[in-house]
Amino acid sequence: MILLTSATHVGATNMQNESAIYNTLFNIEKKLQKSTEQSQHIMQSPISNEAEVNIGIPVGELLFLSTYLRKYYLGELIAIKSEHGAWLELNSLFEQLNFAIEVDNESLIAQGWFISANNEFKLDLNSKNAFINGVVYPLQDSDFYVDAGDIFIAFEQLNIWFALNAQLNFSSLEFNLKPSIPLPLELKLKREQRLVSSTINSKPTLPWKASPYQSASAPVADLQLNYSASNSNSALNYSILGSQDLAYVKTEYYLAGREGDLITDARLLFSKEDANAELLGPLKATNVQFGDVLATQIGNNFLSTFARGVKINNRPLYSQVNTNQITLTGAIHAGWDVELYRNKVLIDQQLSLPEGRYLFENIDLLYGANTFELIFYGPQGQVERKVEEYLVNGNSLEAGQDFYEMSVTEQGEQLLNNSSYKSAKDGWQFSGRYERGINDYISVYTGLSALNNDDGANESTYALGSNISIFDKVLVNIDYEQSSNDEKELEIALRSELAGQSLRFSIQDETRRLNSNQQNNLLNSAKIYEFYIAGRTPDIGYGSFSYQNTATHLQSNLFEDQFRLGNIFNYTIGGYSFNNNLQWSDNDLFYGSSRLQKRFGRVSTRFGVNYTFKPEREITSYEAQFSRTLTSSLQGELTLRHQLQNNITLAELDLNWQADLFSLNSYFNVDTDDNWRVGLFSRVSLGFDTVNKGYFINKRSLVNSGSLMVHVYLDENNNGVFDKGDKNIEGVKVKGLQNYRRADTDENGMALLSGMPANLTTDIIIDSESLPDPFYVTANDGFSFTPRAGFVEYMDIALNNSSEIEGTVYKQGAETNDVAAYATIKLFDESGSKVAQTQAAYDGYYLFTDLRPGKYKAVIDGQFKNRKSLKNTQQVLVNLPARGDVVAGVNFILTEKQKTQGYIANIGSFSSLSILKTYYQLIKRNILKDAQQAPFYVKDEESARYILALGYAKTELSQLKSMCETMQTKGLECSVQEQKISH
Repeated sequence: MILLTSATHVGATNMQNESAIYNTLFNIEKKLQKSTEQSQHIMQSPISNEAEVNIGIPVGELLFLSTYLRKYYLGELIAIKSEHGAWLELNSLFEQLNFAIEVDNESLIAQGWFISANNEFKLDLNSKNAFINGVVYPLQDSDFYVDAGDIFIAFEQLNIWFALNAQLNFSSLEFNLKPSIPLPLELKLKREQRLVSSTINSKPTLPWKASPYQSASAPVADLQLNYSASNSNSALNYSILGSQDLAYVKTEYYLAGREGDLITDARLLFSKEDANAELLGPLKATNVQFGDVLATQIGNNFLSTFARGVKINNRPLYSQVNTNQITLTGAIHAGWDVELYRNKVLIDQQLSLPEGRYLFENIDLLYGANTFELIFYGPQGQVERKVEEYLVNGNSLEAGQDFYEMSVTEQGEQLLNNSSYKSAKDGWQFSGRYERGINDYISVYTGLSALNNDDGANESTYALGSNISIFDKVLVNIDYEQSSNDEKELEIALRSELAGQSLRFSIQDETRRLNSNQQNNLLNSAKIYEFYIAGRTPDIGYGSFSYQNTATHLQSNLFEDQFRLGNIFNYTIGGYSFNNNLQWSDNDLFYGSSRLQKRFGRVSTRFGVNYTFKPEREITSYEAQFSRTLTSSLQGELTLRHQLQNNITLAELDLNWQADLFSLNSYFNVDTDDNWRVGLFSRVSLGFDTVNKGYFINKRSLVNSGSLMVHVYLDENNNGVFDKGDKNIEGVKVKGLQNYRRADTDENGMALLSGMPANLTTDIIIDSESLPDPFYVTANDGFSFTPRAGFVEYMDIALNNSSEIEGTVYKQGAETNDVAAYATIKLFDESGSKVAQTQAAYDGYYLFTDLRPGKYKAVIDGQFKNRKSLKNTQQVLVNLPARGDVVAGVNFILTEKQKTQGYIANIGSFSSLSILKTYYQLIKRNILKDAQQAPFYVKDEESARYILALGYAKTELSQLKSMCETMQTKGLECSVQEQKISH
């Protein structure tokens, strides 16, 4: 008999906003589409002939690839760009595909099986061989890469070994697998009809730990040293990018200097971010900056420079907001070049930047996905990469959503002024911009800037515009801007997609002064009509073809009308990649460039030629590049270039050494004009360990990405604090699940996870297989946290000595005692959460292992007891000590339930217990005041149905009949029936 003593509450279903659901599904659909956007080409002058247009991703750069198994999204996969494609990290790949292959990064050996236990696999990088079912597959040095202890294998080799039929798409950063033999994971996903495997950790799930700003955090800095010499001079330069928390704000600084001039440039910026928009009280700001800041951009043509002041806004920190144009800016070492790509197409560049920053302003966004790649080139051949994505799929803001940004700056002044800093306009300047969503399809914005110029020539500018989404298919942007010196601009742009191709048509009417420093010069009125189409053709087995076409017509009151056409295409087939760029103008300009890239064995080659058709038909230059990975950490490149215009031939040799903790680059070039030049460059990131009071170095940038320092120790007394008697644990692997970062603890128990993408929350766990003692267990399941750029977070992970519980489940009968074979036992902690479950053997013996210290309660599963008509005779409580122990003799004694034949007042029969309890809640108000017994329910063994009973009697029926008559008068069904009850 089970008494029904508590009510079951039915929670109300929360109704979702239909518009929000639609927008979310729409964004997901667009995000999953392959990015076919190409970008608008800069038409004023030809792009650098030395640019690698066809790929745009440098060798050695870290990639995060979205992995798809046919239509199923598996998660993000870490990879490194190679000359021919990419090296993929084995641990991440095998985890995603559920291959039973263990990777030992220390011994450089991977071993196990895949798809079927008959498919044996072994990889031994020491002998440079892979063994699959007894067949040997030799490896070249360029087929693998070892980085910070992780093993990376060329995706071409993985295709051969596992028949994955995989393809890499660098424009959308996707890794698509279409294996010839269905994988067990794919069959499982089909059976369960879901998109993501339960083994994939696509979203963090562990308890989140905050990373608050500190009064003084550990400082980090990226240091660059550069020495060069030539037949005419020599130079020694340095630059430092640094960051740390001071006075509970983030402090960033930039210093640069050279031999003979210690400081040529210096900047200082203080900032604070809050994802919950709780900064500055009623302003509800998400970002506050003061120091050397960029003034707020109010419109499409508003330009600004770094100046001392303050800037605040309430834009979301971790999500991009759709706009018509964007500005990309950031810090960079002095003397570096920057190229801006959109899907393999170079759209802009800045060369030999002297100010330690890059700034690309007013970049048009196309309809759909916009993937921008910033490629940074150092003076000695070093290369770095940064990716930013923007999704334009409709209106910028939702209905009622609004954003603001405003700044007050003193133009012409910085916190740390230097002789090289100059500004065209001096004085105090206020700039502000406000945007609001009228509804889900229309948003408007307005902006104002006012400059109180030191020379008395005050200036003001205002801007306004609107974004309109038409049927979520066409996006219309209207922008107007006007200044107090009679300069103005009106632009109307339409963006859309048709059959997977990106379309853009714009009309621009502008009036500009030829010299902004003169108030009475001529005004140039111009109209610009532009049509743009870009995309790619489907891959039908004859290679991949992508293109962009631009047509521009310019009309001006001061210059002749001009018509321009531009075409860029890229064709890839069989390992060959061919790119061609043609630009034509009706003012007798017609020029182009071609590139061909192919890998032959262990050598990657690239051939290029630059030419003109007008004003003269000639080849202007040609070049050839040969690169090869000499060892896992040393790469070499030879470049031969001939300039026909001045008949000079140049040869250059580059050697790049990528060590575990730093990078060292060198070059030597000489030409036929007896000019020579040599250079040596080194870059390293420095940090400070506040726990062990020592400095550490890292080859990955600690300033532009987040870092986590994890301390792993054995908590001997289980108090959650590292104190006397606890010991550091060496050799433990710490993993970031969502950003795929890994590190091993050193002799101090410290592991540094560096290069973590800022603002990407990730779970942090311990790899239990790496624990040096099999009786160690983690004190908790782990945690999640959100990295901050330029900040080294410190976290403790405690280990415990594990314990075991063992015992036997007995069944006490009427005459003899026996064991309860195959009983299910559950273990609960003090909070009532289930921590483990096991099944007793045929002799009633059970065992729990790897248990943390604490108090536990063990219970026998209720379904097993009901099925066997058994019941408990005692509670089983166990207290496990911090030192670890084997607690034996934790036995259960179950007795058979007594069966009694009697009568009940049946007021309802149900197929499930939840429905019975819900029914009881509906009628209990009417029956409780007349019930003479506590209501209860029984499960009828023959019908397997749950019966709600109002009363029980062994022989007397009159009382039960009276109860039923009372219930019937209230409109409730009730009957007296004979019932066998187990108790």
